[in-house]
Amino acid sequence: MFVPVYDAIKGDLNLFAQGPVAVMFSWKKQARFEVVVEQGGYSSIDGIFEDQRQATERATYLLSLAKYGRVQVVQVGKHTQTVVFERASQSGGTEVVGITPIDEASSCKDVLDVYGYPSRMTLLRLTRRYADRQIAVPSETLHDWIALRMIEREGMLLNSGITRLAKIQTRDVSCFIPDRERELGALWMRIKQLAQASNTLAPYAKLLAIDGIAALQERIADGCAPAEHDRVMSYAFGRLLEGHREWCDKVHSLLMILEDEDCDPDGITAIDQFLAETIDGRDPVKALIGYSPDLGSALLGLLATLNGKLDDRLPFTPVLMDLSNALARWRLPEVEAALLRRVRAGLDGHHPLSKDGSRYCAIAFHRIAASLACFSGFRGGPEMSVALTRRAKTALRSGETDLPFETAVQQLCGTLNTSGGQIGYLLDLAETDMGRQKGVFLFGSLSRIFSHIRHARDLAPAHIPIEDVRRELGGRLRRAGIPRDLADQLMYKIASLPSEDAPRVFLR
Repeated sequence: MFVPVYDAIKGDLNLFAQGPVAVMFSWKKQARFEVVVEQGGYSSIDGIFEDQRQATERATYLLSLAKYGRVQVVQVGKHTQTVVFERASQSGGTEVVGITPIDEASSCKDVLDVYGYPSRMTLLRLTRRYADRQIAVPSETLHDWIALRMIEREGMLLNSGITRLAKIQTRDVSCFIPDRERELGALWMRIKQLAQASNTLAPYAKLLAIDGIAALQERIADGCAPAEHDRVMSYAFGRLLEGHREWCDKVHSLLMILEDEDCDPDGITAIDQFLAETIDGRDPVKALIGYSPDLGSALLGLLATLNGKLDDRLPFTPVLMDLSNALARWRLPEVEAALLRRVRAGLDGHHPLSKDGSRYCAIAFHRIAASLACFSGFRGGPEMSVALTRRAKTALRSGETDLPFETAVQQLCGTLNTSGGQIGYLLDLAETDMGRQKGVFLFGSLSRIFSHIRHARDLAPAHIPIEDVRRELGGRLRRAGIPRDLADQLMYKIASLPSEDAPRVFLR
């Protein structure tokens, strides 16, 4: 996307053979936009471009590196020089707010789609640094015209965000990136127009604050077109969150709405989504945990919250305790997924789990793995399995040498009490890039575990019908890329296992 200096001028290099006059003429003819950077009080030209868009993209990229105090794009004419883009970093070149690289994004065709939960979460992850600086989530920002104008002034935020989304959303479709960028630009203009008119929705925010979510849902169902529901709901909750300037206060306000006895399943689902949007980030979770002596204690606190079993033996704040109690009472899948993402990020990092040495790191790791274990592997799926395996290589090592992959996998299998859990972990791992590089080992391990299974109840709890077990494992075997002959053998083994009659419920 960005053109370095060499690429910008390589077409002119052969002109050096024609003498300095030819070089000067070609340079003067083709050089139109200069990207100028300032560092340590000195200015220099980073690159020269024919197209303003390319020059601006390069400038916003350089700003995101947080190396330069100021970056300009200067249009150079025959007798004039005009600054067409200029940005200074927020802290003299040491702190710059830009987009966060993401690999997946929901796609919106209509502006009202932007207010839905998948789109809000995409925007949150893309603008995570901005959200942390402002302590505001998309449900607040999308309805605030002044906030949207601030984002526009952060040229590197808006322009880079649109370009990133366009690249992701056109990856698997027959659509050109510039076309999608224009569509996203038009959506942005429409969002601003709706934000200017958002005060017309104020009665809905008042209704939520006074009468609760049940009354709000009833009013929306009676008075709004279905396509408008997400916009109105996000406005009402956005105004609720906007009244609080700390992450813990925002979470507390949502939990208070959840405590309303009139909440129906749809209301619980809505609050689950707004809670997940609010806590899905490192800064909000750090605020919820409060002080923690080490990373291992913090992760164990999050897992205890996830399981609805947090107590004062682990790091906590009153709001985190309230969240744990809520998870014990209600099923909040989006909140659970958000907490699992934070646990996975902590495991994937490089900070030691304990400050007291390798022995305590190993103890903390085993406790974390045990808290994540379930009958189908580890909660969090393939991504969590990879994070656990990477962490096991360092947390369980003896001396300075990391454990081999095979040893780390065997150690983690040992923390799972059932054959079904071990098989689930290996299948999750086999779906990932890490697992595909070790396919022979993983497939051999699967075969050995299957050879020791004598009953269907070794694969799943008694309330899961064997037909559902067979269907689920068959799909996972295919996704894991198990060789066809081995997969057939394993499926035959599953089909031949003795089983008991059980009530009909889904495996997942």
